[in-house]
Amino acid sequence: MTYVSLKIGHMSCLLFIKNNYLKVVKYQKIYKLLLVNQSKMTLRQAVIGVHHKGCWGSESTVPYTDISMKEVGPIDVKQSDGFVRLTATWNVSFKDKDNFLSYVGSLKKYDMIEDIRLIRLEETYALLKTTWTKKDSSYQTVFNNNCLFTSPVTQEQGYEKYTIITENPNKVKDILLQLKDIGDVKLFSIGKLENEENKFSLTSKQMNAMMIALNYGYYNWPRKANLNDVAVAAGMNRRTFQENLRRAECKVFANIKKELCGNGKI
Repeated sequence: MTYVSLKIGHMSCLLFIKNNYLKVVKYQKIYKLLLVNQSKMTLRQAVIGVHHKGCWGSESTVPYTDISMKEVGPIDVKQSDGFVRLTATWNVSFKDKDNFLSYVGSLKKYDMIEDIRLIRLEETYALLKTTWTKKDSSYQTVFNNNCLFTSPVTQEQGYEKYTIITENPNKVKDILLQLKDIGDVKLFSIGKLENEENKFSLTSKQMNAMMIALNYGYYNWPRKANLNDVAVAAGMNRRTFQENLRRAECKVFANIKKELCGNGKI
């Protein structure tokens, strides 16, 4: 039996692997990206959407079709007296700033929301922090079926979207059936998770840094996030994250140069 400590999705997980079977046995609330590579496992990746009835996240984005919210950094989940209290920071993208401000104002009508805080506002994106309570959590449904999150949860067009991986495709069916008790469920995609060779020879820290930067729009033009934003998303100080990212960039760009120009100099 092999024990593995992982940080994935917004949870830090302690897993055990026995006879190629992967099971979550402990987790804490934290967000960090991870590249999973178990060559003997045939993993499946699925993107599932839930219209969580009565939940502000699903309901609020229905009339605001240009609003897309993605979890950033740690999500705090506390259970108490039959309900769950959650606090999360969101990277919100939109086309019109006035429409976004209207959206923020509309959130005040949801009694389940305890606090709304606008941390940063730009022309096409914002950082928004919310605290809310509810009786059940779709996060727990995923973990109860021995599945793992591989990306932040996204709220858009009336759906909470989850990207998960599992060794057993039947577990995806189980999740879909169980989530129907929460709301309307949609399977956006499912397929084999391919293990690709790390041709850039990146370390896990360098891979994590580049994946986080890519996911949060650091390389977009115009940029959707600066170095401080992605360092916060990684749960690291700016200097350490920058060092990991720059080392990754050096390896990637060197390989791209070699593919484009061969061994010759430009």
